[in-house]
Amino acid sequence: MKLRVLGCSGSDLPGHNLTSFCVNDTILLDAGSVTSSLDLAAQARLEHIFVSHSHLDHIKDILFLADNLIEFFVAGSRAPVAIHGLPEVLDAISTHLLNDTIWPDFTVIPTDSPVLTYAPMIPGVPVVIGDLSVAAYPVNHAKAASGFVLWQDGGTRNLAYTGDTGPCDDFWKAMDALPFALTNLITEASFPSSMEALATASKHLTPKLLRAELDKLRARPDIFIYHLKAPFADVIVDELARELAGYHYRLLREHDCIDI
Repeated sequence: MKLRVLGCSGSDLPGHNLTSFCVNDTILLDAGSVTSSLDLAAQARLEHIFVSHSHLDHIKDILFLADNLIEFFVAGSRAPVAIHGLPEVLDAISTHLLNDTIWPDFTVIPTDSPVLTYAPMIPGVPVVIGDLSVAAYPVNHAKAASGFVLWQDGGTRNLAYTGDTGPCDDFWKAMDALPFALTNLITEASFPSSMEALATASKHLTPKLLRAELDKLRARPDIFIYHLKAPFADVIVDELARELAGYHYRLLREHDCIDI
């Protein structure tokens, strides 16, 4: 399983790309910085988008990706790009973005070969794409939100992605209940611990809160941290070094490529 970091920042600033990860060249986990990170040929290889929640920083490039790919669909030469997520997330995208007011509805354009299609997910029920399985598990963020678990080879290669989340007992219980040992985890640390009230109100994590969440896990995966708010990044990095003592972790950076 090959993971490419297109964007992993909690802020949209020069040098800080919004959240999006590309898996095996054909799958996206969120779509915050796709069209600014991939050339057209790479965009044309994309077949699936797994959307954790409907906040703009995780979905905005679905709009521009659809527009860029229109040439490949005019002749009806390929299957639509499937947008996977909880039903409430897909409904929000349909109602508020792909609605012919904010952006054209590319689930019906072109008429005979639309660019996009919706693929609602049931929590815990995997979507199988070749030899890769992807399942959604709800987290504590937004109106409806989920993380995802991806696995191959019966789970010997696996990755969990929380998406944005605040404290959430059920997600960690689900990770420990997987039929394989969780070995890789992408999760967030958005604010410094001094801003815990804001983190809690917006359903995000601080380094202190993240440590408390990780301590709920029996598994001890390798941890990859994303979504630092850029104005506070230096403080967050220092706090992570203290709070995550004893854990194996690294900060994700744009353009990282990781073999799982």
